[in-house]
Amino acid sequence: MSVETLENKHEKTYTRRVSQVGNSLSVSVPKDLAELLKMNKGDEIVVSYDEEKNGLVMKPVNHVPEGVRPEVLQAMNRAITKYDDALRNLKDR
Repeated sequence: MSVETLENKHEKTYTRRVSQVGNSLSVSVPKDLAELLKMNKGDEIVVSYDEEKNGLVMKPVNHVPEGVRPEVLQAMNRAITKYDDALRNLKDR
């Protein structure tokens, strides 16, 4: 699997074994690449086939509600991250 990194704009190659999970096939994402792409467990991705390159393309699913500016969503995510424990404690009361 060949990947162009976002930071260095150079090609980095990873080798992964395809595993079977139920009726599907699975391939792991290297930790450094997952960190670079800010990919976390449970995130949703769209997988498509690029005929021209004869390869797969993975992109994060964009769940931004229509009419919400990205900077508002970022501010909300920062607040939730910062006050995560307090919000969880309130939920459990």
